[in-house]
Amino acid sequence: MNIRASLSRKKLIGLTAVLIAGSMTLAEIPANAADPGVSASEIVLGMQLPETGPASPGYNKVDDAMRAYFDYVNSKGGIGGKKIRLEVKDDTYKAGLTISTASSLINKEKVFAFIGSIGTQTHISVIKDINRRKIPDVFVNSGFSDFYNPATYPTTFAALGTYVTEAKIMGKYLKEKYADKKIGILYQSDDFGRNSLEGFAKAGLTFEAKKTSADFIAGTQGSVGLASQLTQLKANGVEIVIIAAVSSATAVALLTASALGYKPDKWAVISVGSDATTFQTIAGSKGIPASMSAAMLTGLISASHAPAPGDSADEYVTAFKKINDDFNKGADKRWDNNVMQGMNIGYMATGALKGTLNPKSTFSAKNNKTCQANAKKNILTRVCFIDYIESNGSNIESAAFTALQYSATTHEAFSGFWIGAYDAATVLQPVSGTRVVYTTDSGNGPVTVSSYKRPAIAADALPKN
Repeated sequence: MNIRASLSRKKLIGLTAVLIAGSMTLAEIPANAADPGVSASEIVLGMQLPETGPASPGYNKVDDAMRAYFDYVNSKGGIGGKKIRLEVKDDTYKAGLTISTASSLINKEKVFAFIGSIGTQTHISVIKDINRRKIPDVFVNSGFSDFYNPATYPTTFAALGTYVTEAKIMGKYLKEKYADKKIGILYQSDDFGRNSLEGFAKAGLTFEAKKTSADFIAGTQGSVGLASQLTQLKANGVEIVIIAAVSSATAVALLTASALGYKPDKWAVISVGSDATTFQTIAGSKGIPASMSAAMLTGLISASHAPAPGDSADEYVTAFKKINDDFNKGADKRWDNNVMQGMNIGYMATGALKGTLNPKSTFSAKNNKTCQANAKKNILTRVCFIDYIESNGSNIESAAFTALQYSATTHEAFSGFWIGAYDAATVLQPVSGTRVVYTTDSGNGPVTVSSYKRPAIAADALPKN
C-alpha cells in the first residue's frame, strides 16, 4: 500500500509538473500571439461617435468614410492577408452612453483597438479604462491636449492638432490682422472650449466673461438657440466672433445671428466646427436656399491641418474622392471635411498596421526583437502596434501638411495649420492667396512657418510603410 501510495504520489507529482510546465508555456504565448480582435483572416477595430443627436450632423459621416477606405484596402488583399472590420457604436455625444458602448466594443465585439472616436467630453468617460486595459486608442478625433501625454495615457494617440495649437496659430493671425477690432468668443463650456481659450491666451487674446466671452453647455445649442449669447456679444460691440464648438453649434450661431440682425465683420471658427457641407445641410433643413447659406459662409475664417476638401488640385483629395465614390456605402457620402478626415484616418491606420507587420520596421529597444519576430510570423499584437506608432510617428503617412509628432514624450498629432477663408463656392482658400503652414506646440513655444514637405501619395493610394 505504501509502495503504491508512493508511486501514486510520484505519478501525481510528475503529472503536476507537466501541467505546470504546460501552463507556463501557455502563459508565455500571449507575448508571441495575436491579441483579441485579430485572427488569421481579420482585424476588428472599434469606433464611437454621435451618429444621432444634436452633435451628429457631419460627424456621423466620418465612420462611413473610414470604412470605405478599409474596404478599399480589403479589396487589395487587406493587411498581411487580414481584412479590416470596423465596428461602430452610436454614443449620441453623451458620456454615460459612451461608457456602455465602449464596454460592448471591448467585451462583445472584442476589438483589437479603438480608432477615430469622436468627442472630448465623451472620450474622457472611457479613456482611463481603455488605457488600464492596455487597448490601443488611436487617432482620436479630439484636439484636447490633456489626452496626449503618454505618461498619463500611454495607449492614446491624436488624429488632430490640439485645440491649444490651433488656437495659438489662429489667435496670432487674428490679433495681428484685426488689431483695431474688438474680438470676442462663443464657446462650449467643456474641455474643448477651455482648451481653445488656453491657446488664444497663449497668443495674447483674452476675453471678458459676460462681455466679449459667451459660453453654452455642449449639446444645448439646438434648444437654446444661442440667442442670449449672441445678443450679449452684439451689445458689447464684438466685431470679430470666434466660435469654439461643434459644427451644429456653428450653424445655430450663424443662423441665430442672422435672425438677430447681428453682422460681425468676421466669423472665425475652430476647424472641427467649420465644415461647409454640414452648415449648408442644417441651413437647408430650415428652408434656407443653398445660395443664401453659401453667402453666409463667404469670408468665414477657419484653419486646417490638411488640404481643403474642395482643393481639386491636391493629389490626396483626388485619390480619396475616388475611393469615396467607389466604396462609401453611407447614407450621405457627399465629399466634405468629415469624409476627408475619415479617409485620412483610415489611411494612417493602414500605414501603422502595415508597419507593425513589416519585419524591417524598427521598434523601441525593449520590444524590437519580439515585434520583428512577430512581424515575420504575421502576428499582430497590441504592444507592437502601440510601439510602432510611438516609435515611427513621423514616418506614418497622411494628407496633412505637417508630420505626426508621436514619440515617447508626446502622442499629439499635427503641429501645423494654415489659415483660410471660405469663398463664394464654399471652398476654404488661403487668406494670403498662397497656403502658408504655421507650426507651434501646446506649450509656450513660438509660432513659426513650417518647412515640412509632405510625401506624395502612391499611385494605388496605399501607404508605403
